[in-house]
Amino acid sequence: MNLIDCHAHLDEFDDPGPVLERAVAAGVSGIVGVGINTATSRRILEIARQYSSPEIVPAVGLYPDEVTEAEIASILELIDENHSALAALGEIGLDYWVRELRKKAPGRERVKTLQQEAFRLQLRKANQYSLVPIVHSRGAWADALRLVEEEGVGRALFHWYTGPLEVLDGIIAAGHYISATPAAAGSPELRAVLAAAPLERIVLETDCPVPRRVGGERIPTEPADVVYSLRSLASLKDVSEEEVARVTGENARRLFFPPGRGL
Repeated sequence: MNLIDCHAHLDEFDDPGPVLERAVAAGVSGIVGVGINTATSRRILEIARQYSSPEIVPAVGLYPDEVTEAEIASILELIDENHSALAALGEIGLDYWVRELRKKAPGRERVKTLQQEAFRLQLRKANQYSLVPIVHSRGAWADALRLVEEEGVGRALFHWYTGPLEVLDGIIAAGHYISATPAAAGSPELRAVLAAAPLERIVLETDCPVPRRVGGERIPTEPADVVYSLRSLASLKDVSEEEVARVTGENARRLFFPPGRGL
């Protein structure tokens, strides 16, 4: 089966080789490797250059919890230097559930403002270089969509979206996409979102190595585990796994694997 994992933190594996071999054996033909800061983004670029199977397309970006003035400048420079090698910018966005924003402490609004500034600047780079933003929006769903729209982004992937259905309606109406993760097996919030969204706007991902729950256990994931995302989405939609793989694969190729990349 031809599967694509649209969100994998490959830099977190000490030796990506065996991980990628297992992905190929599971039917994974493509992976979007994502960074969260300058160091991890550089590592993703290295891994994409080093391994050819499955095909890895790199995404670089600054995760909201990693935002500092210095990191903003550094990641923008990295994007400028490597834009021709990129498929996307990610993982970028907003997170209003970080500790600094949950507590009532001096500087709270500054943290939020800096997150938004970093997000806007990266969205502008996405537009400049025709790259797809991979958007983290936890606890900031409406603001994340608002900034994407204000910056005129044509297509974005709202990664692991579990927010309100009314915001989801805006995401879909604007032409953006969401993703199914292995958590679709049990997360009520994610299942509600995936049930409401058309299959033509969903891609598969693992967010590896984020663990998946099996009973009381939490088992770290890797790209091969995108099959669990596939199975859960197929069951939820009451559509065959083959059809879900076909449609989500077409969606992923449209977003991240343009003609000439080989997929």
